[in-house]
Amino acid sequence: MATLNTESAGLSIRHAGRVTQATLRGGDAELKKLRNALLLKEFVITAEGGDGLQLRRRAYLSQDDWPMRVSIRRTGRQLDISYCLYIPWGWIVALSVLSLLVLPFAGIPNAGLALGLSVLVAALAIYKQKFDCRPDARFWQQRPRQRWGEFFERLLREAIAHP
Repeated sequence: MATLNTESAGLSIRHAGRVTQATLRGGDAELKKLRNALLLKEFVITAEGGDGLQLRRRAYLSQDDWPMRVSIRRTGRQLDISYCLYIPWGWIVALSVLSLLVLPFAGIPNAGLALGLSVLVAALAIYKQKFDCRPDARFWQQRPRQRWGEFFERLLREAIAHP
């Protein structure tokens, strides 16, 4: 678990394996900056309340971008932000259904082996459904995770910077 901590600036970022969590000091102005910056990056608000905000961004697979979720919760003068890339349940279900419906009738030699492999892939997708945005990400979705990690770190630093 990697941690970036800049207490003097009031920002703390923790990469917890599945979700990156950031904490910063701020109020309405900082929340509005974060909200507007995310909307400009094609995030869509899924839930908004007095103490929190939920956003998501659709996948752009041709641009090597996976879907993302962002959750912002405000407690007094503290903002708790959680963000991650994820594999949507719809993709996992579609893979499973297509494997069960297509493989037995596709005429593939060793269809049982292909079915076992697809079950293994679906199980792995369910197990590792969320991915944090650590700067030293490896293997699965390395570049998008690093790119979004840099974006959020820059965004959070700008949000707490005083004009």
